[in-house]
Parts: sequence; structure tokens; C-alpha cells
Amino acid sequence: MLAVFKTGGKQYSVKPGQILKVEKLDGKKGDSISFKDVLAVSEKTQNTIGSPLVEGAVIEAKILDQIRDKKIIVFKKRKRQNYRSTQGHRQYLTVLKIESISMGLKKSLTGKKELKDSSPAKKTAPKKKTASMKKSTPKKKTLTKKSVSKKTVKPKENK
Repeated sequence: MLAVFKTGGKQYSVKPGQILKVEKLDGKKGDSISFKDVLAVSEKTQNTIGSPLVEGAVIEAKILDQIRDKKIIVFKKRKRQNYRSTQGHRQYLTVLKIESISMGLKKSLTGKKELKDSSPAKKTAPKKKTASMKKSTPKKKTLTKKSVSKKTVKPKENK
């Protein structure tokens, strides 16, 4: 299931289990947040687009961390006025993990994929090499020098 929601003046397209950074939200590490401003929900067979919001759609998320983004430099200059201004800015961000997307009674959860075959695999003993199976080492070839005959060029006579 895929959903589009808005927060912090931006729109985000998310799936269950996805980790994303959004504008700072109130809450501490480990808190749960639900977003009701869901603009669209897409399933395998059905797409629902809200006008402007999808009714009954909720996205549940968990706060992983409250961080600050990397610094950006803001530089202003006016030519021929001897005016220069430099500032730095670090945006406050909240790191979220999308837990579930629900629409009415339908709910898509994140879950760890279980292994299909939980029984231990059969271990086979390595085969023993016999004398006939051993690889024979190739014998080294010796190179013989070939005799090179040089041709002599006779100078041409001018007439």
C-alpha cells in the first residue's frame, strides 16, 4: 500500500516500513504520531484520491529521532554598494518510521518477513578426493630460441 500525505508544507509519498525526514514535529524519541491529512491512497487494485483529503485514511508513524539537517550558507550581496552578508542555517528535522497505513477497515502493517523454511538445512559431508580425482599439475614448457637471420640491404648505386 502506498499513501501520499502532507506535513510541514510538503507532500510525501510513503510505504509501510519507510524511514523519512520531515519538518520538525512535536514529540520525543519513541512517540507515535498519526497523520490524517492523507491526499491519496493506492493499493494493488484500487487507487483512491481525495478531494482534497481521503476520509477515514490515517498514517501511523513512530519518531526515531529529532535531528538537525546539514548547514546551508545564505549569502547576500549588492553590487557596487559594498554590501555583503553571510549567514548559516541548520533546519530542525524529525526522523519518522511509517508503521501502518489504514483506510477505513483496511490496514497495511510493517512486519518482519518470516522465513518460509524454519527447519535447519541438511549438511552434507565434503567429498574426499581420491587419487584419480586429483588434478595433475601441467608440466612447464621450455622455450627454445629460434635463430633469426638478418637480411642485409645493399645500397643502390646512382647512375
